[in-house]
Amino acid sequence: MQLYQFAYSPYAAKVRKYLELQNRSFEVVEVPYMDRRDVAKLSNQVVLPVLVDGANIIADSARITAYLDGPERDASAVVYEQWADSILEDVAFRLASPAVERKIVELNGGREDVGAMYRYIKERKFGAGCIDAWAAAAPALTAKLRSLLDPLAAKLSNQPFLLGASPTLADAAVWGNLAMLEWAMPGWVDRQAPDLAGWYGHL
Repeated sequence: MQLYQFAYSPYAAKVRKYLELQNRSFEVVEVPYMDRRDVAKLSNQVVLPVLVDGANIIADSARITAYLDGPERDASAVVYEQWADSILEDVAFRLASPAVERKIVELNGGREDVGAMYRYIKERKFGAGCIDAWAAAAPALTAKLRSLLDPLAAKLSNQPFLLGASPTLADAAVWGNLAMLEWAMPGWVDRQAPDLAGWYGHL
């Protein structure tokens, strides 16, 4: 298997972790931010992640996890995944975006067009100046994210994983959002969510 990804993506992080939890053998292919030609050839689109499993090419993280599960899909884990991919991600990505922009520019040799493209994609959806507004709102976004994470932390204080004794897609989906924050702002979990640090590190 090959997983085409952007390292900062919470959706890619979710799939990576789920592949690991299933003990799958796979190769990560980091896609250059400004060159998605290989992805377009594979899947006729440029959205990541994309999983290649022989002749099977699956785009979209939820479709990928459904493919990995096959008929043994756990409904409770899927509910967690849907929540993490929407409600949790909506806050986490806003908090991470200013740092993600800076880091991808740095990783691309300081290219201004990389930052401009990242900003253009976000502003096209969320409006001009959104990244600067999110940077200014970081304390409020952090507090909102904590309010979403607190019930999970309470649950994990009584059991090792979100659905019990073993890790599932539920854990991978939540972990992916924290992985994005860690990629953008190393040490974020220890600083802002220390009650989840043990679970995060164990995964």
